Amino acid sequence: MPGIVESEAAAAGDTSPAPIELPVDDTPPRPYVVFNQNVNIEIDFAHKRVYGRSDILIVPTVDVSEVFIDARQCEIDVSQITVSNCEVEASYQDPCELVQTPEHFRWSAPQWAIRKRRMQPLLHHKRKEVSALDHDLKCCTPLNGSIKVKLPSVDEVLRKNQNSQKSDQQDILLNPDGTVGGYRIRIPFKLRNTYDGLQFVGVSQTDNRYPHVYTRHSVAPGTASAIFPCIDDPGSRNSWKISVTCPRTLGDAFRKPLSTQQQPKGVNFTSGSRKRNHGEEEPKRVDIPLSEEDKMLDMTVVCSGYLISEVIHKDDETKKTMTFEVDRNKAAKHIGFAVGPFEHVDLWSEFRSEEDDTKLGANAVKVHGYCLPGRAEEVRNTCSTLVTAIDYFVLTFGRYPFESYKVCFIDDMVEDSIPLCAFSLCSTRLLYPADIIDTEVETTRALVYSLASQWFGVNIVPNTKGDIWLVAGIAWFLTDHFMKTLCGNNEFRFRMKTMADRLVEVDIKRPSLQEIGEHLYLGSFEVDFLDLKAPLVLFILDRRLSKSSSSTGISKIISRMVSKANTSGQASDEVLGSDAFRRACEKAGNSRLENFWNQWVFGTGCPRFDVYQRFNKKRLCVEMTIRQIQDIAFMKAKTLDKNDFWRNVVEGSHSVSIGDVQQSFTGPMTIRIHEADGTPYEHIVEIREDAARSVKFEIPYNTKYKRLKRNRRQRERALLASSNAKGNDENHRELYYLGDVMQHPEEMEEWDFRDWDEETEAKMDQESYEWIRMDADFEWICEMQTNLPAYMYASQLQQDRDVVAQQDSMLFLHRSFSKTGPHPLVSTILSRTLLDQRYYYGIRMMAADELPRHAVSDPVNWIGLRHLLKIFQHFFCHPGTYTPLPNDFSDKRQYFVQRAIPEAVARIRGEDGKCPKEGRRFILEQLQANDNTDNIYSNQQYVCRLIKALAICQIPDEKKSKQQKSISFSFDDADEDEVMAEPIDTEPEEFRALALEEIERYRRMDEYSPSYQNCFTRAALDAYCRLMKAKIIPSKPIMFVQYLQDRTYDLVRIQACESLIELGMLANAPFVRFILTVIGTDPSPFVRDRLFKILCRGFASTAIGEYEQIDKQTPNQPADDGLIVEENNEIIEARKKARAREEDLSVALAALKEQTTDNKTLKDSIWNAMNSPVLTVAEKINILELCSILIEEEQSLLMNFKYPTYWTVERGERTKSRCIVTFKRHFRTKPRKVYAVQPPPPPKPEPKRTITLNLNRNLSTSAKAATSSATQPAPSPVVAPIPKVSETVTTPKPAVPSVKQTSRPKEKAAVSSLKQPAPREPKEKAAPKQAKQSVIASSSRGATPSASQERPKIGESHKDSISVQAPVRPTIELPQSEPKTVVAKVNGKGNLAPPKPKKSLKRASTESESPRPSKMVKLNTSRIPRSRLVRVGKLRPKLMVTVKFRAWKRLRQQQNKPQAGSIRATPKHRKHEKKSSTRSPRPSVAPASPAPKMVESAPITSSPTVLTASQTLTATPNSSSSNLLSQSSQPSGGSGKPRKPLPDMRKPLPSAAPSNNNPTPSKPHVSASSPPAPKGLPKLKIKLKPPTTGS
Repeated sequence: MPGIVESEAAAAGDTSPAPIELPVDDTPPRPYVVFNQNVNIEIDFAHKRVYGRSDILIVPTVDVSEVFIDARQCEIDVSQITVSNCEVEASYQDPCELVQTPEHFRWSAPQWAIRKRRMQPLLHHKRKEVSALDHDLKCCTPLNGSIKVKLPSVDEVLRKNQNSQKSDQQDILLNPDGTVGGYRIRIPFKLRNTYDGLQFVGVSQTDNRYPHVYTRHSVAPGTASAIFPCIDDPGSRNSWKISVTCPRTLGDAFRKPLSTQQQPKGVNFTSGSRKRNHGEEEPKRVDIPLSEEDKMLDMTVVCSGYLISEVIHKDDETKKTMTFEVDRNKAAKHIGFAVGPFEHVDLWSEFRSEEDDTKLGANAVKVHGYCLPGRAEEVRNTCSTLVTAIDYFVLTFGRYPFESYKVCFIDDMVEDSIPLCAFSLCSTRLLYPADIIDTEVETTRALVYSLASQWFGVNIVPNTKGDIWLVAGIAWFLTDHFMKTLCGNNEFRFRMKTMADRLVEVDIKRPSLQEIGEHLYLGSFEVDFLDLKAPLVLFILDRRLSKSSSSTGISKIISRMVSKANTSGQASDEVLGSDAFRRACEKAGNSRLENFWNQWVFGTGCPRFDVYQRFNKKRLCVEMTIRQIQDIAFMKAKTLDKNDFWRNVVEGSHSVSIGDVQQSFTGPMTIRIHEADGTPYEHIVEIREDAARSVKFEIPYNTKYKRLKRNRRQRERALLASSNAKGNDENHRELYYLGDVMQHPEEMEEWDFRDWDEETEAKMDQESYEWIRMDADFEWICEMQTNLPAYMYASQLQQDRDVVAQQDSMLFLHRSFSKTGPHPLVSTILSRTLLDQRYYYGIRMMAADELPRHAVSDPVNWIGLRHLLKIFQHFFCHPGTYTPLPNDFSDKRQYFVQRAIPEAVARIRGEDGKCPKEGRRFILEQLQANDNTDNIYSNQQYVCRLIKALAICQIPDEKKSKQQKSISFSFDDADEDEVMAEPIDTEPEEFRALALEEIERYRRMDEYSPSYQNCFTRAALDAYCRLMKAKIIPSKPIMFVQYLQDRTYDLVRIQACESLIELGMLANAPFVRFILTVIGTDPSPFVRDRLFKILCRGFASTAIGEYEQIDKQTPNQPADDGLIVEENNEIIEARKKARAREEDLSVALAALKEQTTDNKTLKDSIWNAMNSPVLTVAEKINILELCSILIEEEQSLLMNFKYPTYWTVERGERTKSRCIVTFKRHFRTKPRKVYAVQPPPPPKPEPKRTITLNLNRNLSTSAKAATSSATQPAPSPVVAPIPKVSETVTTPKPAVPSVKQTSRPKEKAAVSSLKQPAPREPKEKAAPKQAKQSVIASSSRGATPSASQERPKIGESHKDSISVQAPVRPTIELPQSEPKTVVAKVNGKGNLAPPKPKKSLKRASTESESPRPSKMVKLNTSRIPRSRLVRVGKLRPKLMVTVKFRAWKRLRQQQNKPQAGSIRATPKHRKHEKKSSTRSPRPSVAPASPAPKMVESAPITSSPTVLTASQTLTATPNSSSSNLLSQSSQPSGGSGKPRKPLPDMRKPLPSAAPSNNNPTPSKPHVSASSPPAPKGLPKLKIKLKPPTTGS
């Protein structure tokens, strides 16, 4: 029985996804704390289940009756929950059940918003944060509080435990005086869906890896409660005791139990009973084929804390229990374990010398390594520096807070490492053998950070989320200081400078360090940004503090904090807040750091300085102006990067706050001026806040002799010449500057090196200083631009020993290329930098990366290419050839340079956009002739770099190719034979075949001799993808599809999927279905995470139009006349849209949704992935977020309910001994009885109302109407017909008299009201006549328009007239739209009075006191509400009133408002139609104030005034149909004339001609069709009859 459920509030027409309003959790902190927790867990590998029991000791701070505990994805029998051995009332509601699809729901991808609202309790909540300091001994904040336990009374606890042992009483905090200090809550549980909390590896038949299991962790809370019931609060810390029961050997884990062991006796402590419940599926047992050797492998538990016992299970000899204890208070998020056949590696005994062991003494820490079988050597090689690192931290910063440190390498981890309490889980991707040298620095840094987190992150925790940056930053600060000791100062400073440049680039419109802790749950991109910025901020803070007297920077502050946390024993010393750290830094540096904190911690962005300097010769000073221009970069439109597309979407939808751009940064800056004598002089200036964001300084000049520089340069050259002659140049070169290689004229000629020209030499000699170094002490994270000439930066590159100064020079050469272009002198400087091995290898690699920009044919004749090839030949090839020497990577610095040069050559492009032949042949030869026989290190990573370079060199530069095509012309008068005689160059095709053959050779090689992490296959797939995307080779997706099988190495599968998406396969429906199926079903969380990120990058490419640009790479075809139209409006608009998609996120998302919202395959596949039981809650939230940008939201939901069933019984044949009874099951599709359902009310009969028309009374002319003065002429008598403007009344009778309203002197208007009549107006004095609008009464039923209606002239005013003639029908015509005029009213004394805007609607009445007979007319009132008619029947008005028509314009606006004080006969409701329609809108009744007592109308004393049809005004054609009818009726004076009696026929009156808005008083015109009547104008009498009962 399907039904549609509509959403309560659906925004119509709103297609853009609104920002997510995070749900607000107003739950107050719970007034109790956790004192201790014991967890007993049993792992069942065969069924992938976990059974356990959690004992939590709760200590209330105030009297509480119930407690709340977190648990997710657990099966808990609440009847088994006890509190201090007492049975209690408890309840459990798993919040993860909201992820499941209800039975009755039939939803799909368009209902993603409904499903997201259903999962709202699982989303991140805005909650008032309680600091970690307030948690201790005060309160706790459970995440969901899904377990609700009612605490027993004190008497019940004492009575239940009065006979227990003393140790048990102490365990539950029973005091000797009979008081209860706490409650021990025991919760048995069972885990079935373990994907959120635990990860099983190798327990399926298709997975041939060693079986093991480990806990999963995340930045946001929620994963700890998915492992065992606990208080999942990072601020709630307590001691722990963890007991893990597992099989003794790997064979025992999958051995089938004997019949006597089907129900072990010792399982009651875990789950109570293992009997299946009704409807529960029987657990599937997994049989893993194991060799006999593998079956004997011992299972090991690696857990947080230190091991206190390991015993054989007392009831099952195939199991063992290992117990660990954490005696220090730690949060649940820092508790984890891993169980598997791990090998133990004793790292501390292998890599710590006896001397170091003696030096450390009791502070020596034992370091243990654990890995899967067969990888022990890789662990020794990878973790060889951990022992050195932990010893360095102990000696420099303080004692290690735990007993030992364990590191365990496992498979399928998403993160590289996760620090836990005295324990780190690390991915096996970090392991590398001894012959791999490419990844050792980065891997070591990641492992050392996990070790440093034991001090800051695990032992010392942040106070609030806003302090997470400080704890993470200090951990990275410790890591980088150790890497400085390990790799040298140049490595450390070069890394800091590289990170600073990267931060300046990415820190635009990003949250501040203080706020980013609140958004870490969004994804790994927030964690990466925190890890980038936090250590840099602490680095520059340390640089600034180190400049003050007697200050050693923040290292001393960190040492004091570590010492205090290790010795004090107070919980407050293990909590670190940003404010406390700032106060400590201010005390150490004797300076205020408020501005520093506001700019770098609470603020966003980085400064960008524009420095202008000039030397003032008169004053002998350097005038310097420093201007901050970071607002320019903030306002500049940034091109969308597909790698950051998902981050932009998530941050935008979650309303991540972006701070305003800081106009100015303040602080000290060191400026070092290298003056003419070569002496550096340092000057410290203060960058102050200025409204103009510009600061000016005058720096004094110290050198007194101006010719010192020229003399020194001459002495340098003389010494250089003499040293070359003596052959001892090496010692002399080190005395002067770097990069002075190849200075001999013969060498310069051989290398084609250039020197400064004479003009530049003269300029250099005239300079008063060598160069100026801004921010010499590296105290700023900034971008620095100066107006220094290039030769000063060259001097800085060659003469400044600081690697940061050299890096600044290389960055200047990179930035200045756009202004200077390729230059042989710059190529010479870069080549000498690359040749000089005294430079740091990072600077040499930067020089190699910059040289391709100077390798062009015009105007430098490929000088950059020749320099690169010559340098590589000089170092790594046989003399005179490009044949490489046998590999020798013993000098790692030279190896990195050797690896960088081929990649640089591959990026060289000529004028035609192609790599020159010499460069391509060079790369191919390096790959073909590579020899690694005598090398102690592997060349696999080097070969992968060559394969990548070989693919890049074949891809042309599209911009240069298009430019080359645009300037090529073909002339008709050219000789056709000459054109055909040009030879076709077949070299590119031959080279392509050789290159593909070489790439294929290494790909095949990886199949029978696997490389490290299958790097050959991944490099080959990447090369094929690049070539296919550039359309160098035909696209063959099948080449990548063959690597998508489940048993393929994970990194290879990921590379194949990425290649297919880069080739635009998201447009292929089967591939979309496949990749979403893999994302939803793959057992590896690492594969799912990487594929999801790749999928997001693919959709980002679609959003920004990358694939469309690829498809549009077709040249313009010439027209028949040979003219090529380069631009037109369509092309310009298309380019504007494409540009907008590349820069505006909203435009890109709209374009993406337009292409994907109707893709049924995508909808079905993404929804199937959403319903997968493998995905975690966080992964499903990400998929819903992806649905929001791909699929239009639908607010309707289809629900399906089952019919109820019933049984029938039939008695069959009956015998003496038996009776056959047949039962049948039926579905009930109809109700068993007829329920009293009130049907919709039928149409009510129309109430009868009587209108009495007195047609025999004469119109009184004793008084004149009071009108406003007018200066316009009288209305013209000329009329014109207006078709289809008015309507006539259709009544129940076949004939209804028509009423034409006209003004009448000394007569009051009457109003038909639903409640009471309106008051009468007093007599009015004579006044000038005023023009009035004519209104012809209309009914709700249509009729034939009057043929005599005439169109009024435009611009003429309308004059109101009310008259009654027999027997015509009342009609209404729309008046001309005009500004509302205020008509003066005459009070009782004859004076003018302003009209009341809210006066009730009035209609003229012709009722008089004449005793003459009246005519009865019945009107159709079926459209009038019944309730109003009932009220009308009760009122029975008897007095006659006269009314003025004044409020017609407000009738439609107040249609639905009830009127309080008037009764009016109105026609039936009709919708307002256009002017051409024959129906007129029914005016609504405006609310009116209660009417006072009515007065009788004045007697009629004179003969009536004869009025003609020309005085009746109709609506002008230009009047708006939306305006309401308005009428202002006032008495009009005139002499009485005879009037023709009313005929019996019924037809509408002709319309009157229009008149001016303000006509002058004049006599009314007499129409020929209206002869004078002998008697006065009759009056209208309305009588209302109450409706009959039941009508």
